[in-house]
Amino acid sequence: MMKKKIFGMCALSLLLAMTACDDKMDPNNPQSVRKELTKRKIPFTPNQFVSYAANGDTAKMTLFLQASFEIDAAADNGNNAVAIAANKGNIMSLNYLFAHGAKADVRNSNGESVVDNAVMMGNKEVVTILLEQLKKEGADPAGLSSAVLIAAKRGNVDVLEMLADAGAPLDVRGPDGYLPIHWTVKSGNFDAMVFLINKGADVNAKCGQGYSVLDWATNEGYPRLIKELKKHGAKNTPKYFKDSK
Repeated sequence: MMKKKIFGMCALSLLLAMTACDDKMDPNNPQSVRKELTKRKIPFTPNQFVSYAANGDTAKMTLFLQASFEIDAAADNGNNAVAIAANKGNIMSLNYLFAHGAKADVRNSNGESVVDNAVMMGNKEVVTILLEQLKKEGADPAGLSSAVLIAAKRGNVDVLEMLADAGAPLDVRGPDGYLPIHWTVKSGNFDAMVFLINKGADVNAKCGQGYSVLDWATNEGYPRLIKELKKHGAKNTPKYFKDSK
């Protein structure tokens, strides 16, 4: 009787051990990982993954990727993980995402390219990471033209230099008819203006309204910019003298 009881206990222990093994998550089996997520009551959704990217929770992001999650999938609001990590300035998340196959050539919920948004936010470290990733992806530098206009409006010389080094065109005309050099002058950004001049910007280029760079500097009343522009051969247009009377 004692032998049968011991045998029964051993069989029960073996069964429990086998059950425990069956319940253990296999990180190499997507179905097993999804089962684990369900057990933890974690929704396997883009919204959840994007929230982890925003907070820098790489451990949870890893679980999702082990479960075969599409890394570039967008949440309900239109932002994907890269877009939200870039906007939040979460460097750790960005590096993690790119190391695991995410793309930098994406747009956020407002329809802006992620790099444009980073330039607008003035986050140089994020811009650097995005430009490096875009280069790896073989993105056309011409696609950085809107980022150049944004940097010029902000007078951000460091970002303009980064964009120039990435091959971005510095003479692109925006939909409003202004070139980057027009924006640096309209905003009174001396250093940004000089940077563009040294990069070959045309100091006599006219905006969509027909006014020159010097016209705008004169109109805005920036003596230092006026002096520098004239040193490089900038001229006022007859149109400006006529319209300013």
